[in-house]
Amino acid sequence: MKILVYCKYFNFKNPLDKPKIETFVVNLPQIPKVGETIVVERISPQKQFVIIFEYIVTAVQFNASKELADSADAQVSAFLNHCWEGTSNFKVTNFLEK
Repeated sequence: MKILVYCKYFNFKNPLDKPKIETFVVNLPQIPKVGETIVVERISPQKQFVIIFEYIVTAVQFNASKELADSADAQVSAFLNHCWEGTSNFKVTNFLEK
């Protein structure tokens, strides 16, 4: 299922900065529920390491309209709970963790 994620986050280096809004699409086996965790892995373009982002879902909106063939199945709001770096030589995937 294609899920559109809206995430508000603060600059960790300067928490007094205005928060930013990030939107991205992930493919998950099911639509997450409020309180569940979405874990997203991304490869850093400059270096060969993976950045792992852990988001907590705060709201879910199902899309009533499927007029566009490529539209998302649902939209969720989430906040960034944790992120860390790792190394990887395999293809990066998105998955849902309960």
